[in-house]
Amino acid sequence: MALLLAVFVALGATYAVLLLAWHLLRRVLLAKHIGVQNLRLLQQGRAEHDKIPGTAVVCGGGIAGLLTARVCHEHFERVLVLEAEPWLSSENARRVDGWKLLRQTRARLMQWNSLHSSQAYFFAGLEKLFPNIIEEAARSQIKVAPSFPRFSTSGAPWPRPQRPDGLPRTMYTTRHALETFIRRLVFDQEAYPNISFRAGTVTDVVTDPANKTKLSGVVFRNEAGTLETVNAALVADCSGPARAGLKWLARHEYGTPSTADSQYRPSTLPLDDLKIALDQKLRYSSITYTAPDAAFMERFEALLPDDFKGDGPIITFLEDSTEATRAMGRVCLVIWRVDANQISVFAGHPGEVRFQPTNIEQLRQYAHNLYEIEPIAEYFWRILDLLEEIEDTAVVSLLRIPPTSYVRYSRATNMPSNFVALGDSVITVNPVFGEGCTKALRCVMALHTELLRANKTFPRSLPHTFAGDFFQEEKVKTEWMWDNTHYGAPMTDPIPGESLWEGWALRWYITTLQRMAPYDEHANLVLYDSSIGFASPIDAMHPHLVAKVLWRGLVVGA
Repeated sequence: MALLLAVFVALGATYAVLLLAWHLLRRVLLAKHIGVQNLRLLQQGRAEHDKIPGTAVVCGGGIAGLLTARVCHEHFERVLVLEAEPWLSSENARRVDGWKLLRQTRARLMQWNSLHSSQAYFFAGLEKLFPNIIEEAARSQIKVAPSFPRFSTSGAPWPRPQRPDGLPRTMYTTRHALETFIRRLVFDQEAYPNISFRAGTVTDVVTDPANKTKLSGVVFRNEAGTLETVNAALVADCSGPARAGLKWLARHEYGTPSTADSQYRPSTLPLDDLKIALDQKLRYSSITYTAPDAAFMERFEALLPDDFKGDGPIITFLEDSTEATRAMGRVCLVIWRVDANQISVFAGHPGEVRFQPTNIEQLRQYAHNLYEIEPIAEYFWRILDLLEEIEDTAVVSLLRIPPTSYVRYSRATNMPSNFVALGDSVITVNPVFGEGCTKALRCVMALHTELLRANKTFPRSLPHTFAGDFFQEEKVKTEWMWDNTHYGAPMTDPIPGESLWEGWALRWYITTLQRMAPYDEHANLVLYDSSIGFASPIDAMHPHLVAKVLWRGLVVGA
């Protein structure tokens, strides 16, 4: 009896120590990787007389470039955004009703007409950068609502999570409406008078002749086809997947490690070796329908349960991971109400076994072939019947997502001190998780944080270590998102030197969590917090939750 009591006391003490360690580590990781304090820092800036002289040149006018320009407005006397597509300098690209640009082409952005998912974390950052965002979103008829995607595991719905502070808000919108909205806010000349825009393609950078460790400007081709040079106090590569910055730097022999670097920094890599990539062969279909009038939307609402009315998401179906679904490519199927009177249907999967639906009849076939734990709700089929009436309004976007990649700038050396790269020009992540905008925000937060730090010791200038400091901070805030990229699909081409078995234990663990989410409040909450961007990397490793997952997966059988 005494021995049994001692065992129980030892187990209890061990659990208490593990729980305390988990809580302490979680606080550290939330600050370090998630950047909860950095979010608040976005509200800080410099006085006008403290700003760095010269122009911060932002090369690229997508979401990362726009947010970079907004942050640089707090630190530099002038900000210039250079964007290759001329129409983005027009009023049409900043219109209040940006959702009407559904049929507009955006040559350099493949997901322009696709369903867009952004996390509540991203919206929290936008609220800090743009204090009037709620009012402006209402003007643009962008739906701002509590973040609740209505996930299901193969039809088994996840309940609304119980959070002490409620569900944070997010935006339910298409990519074209979101980008147009942010562009309108950034180029508000009353709020941000020192930000300007030029149409042009950056072709090169200029090395400072008096100091080879920094750049003095950029060269761009203007609308007339001639080359211009503009002086730059900071050069920000926001060119997206083109990653033009790598070409500019290589042309001027930056990023070449010296013998000393190899000796003292063994992790240093040449510029050509910084990029790694894996190809999950992701295939996405987005079909966006525009309701003809309010009466149609009333009919749409009438099909839904009462607690769905006025919300954005209708269904977010995540297919369970089984041997058969992995071989075919696991599906994510979504129906959301988005901007104004538009409804988006999304179907995504890896590989070529499944087809990409382009109309209602094909969506029915696609959905009938899904693996179900519980049947898809009946209203899903009625919605498809209703949308079939307005099939002529459909705008179809079929995407073959390029390989997911990461440029490890934190391991570079011999870099210009005033060069930074943000967003997709550094790292791309699996877009199905909705982390792309959050990743861009965290890159921008890293820039803002380092500019604030620099101001304490180098007022009105950048230290010679600025680029290195920034890339290290950016790594801390974003590399874990890359590490969470999974090799779950057998058709994936892995990173050279790695195997599809990489991370199998974590994938098994997360799969078990997803199966538990409809029935276990703790699992549901952890996955929810992760889906909105506020979870630490160890939230899923709470000692109590680990015990339940292991029991379910190994003893009961998942």
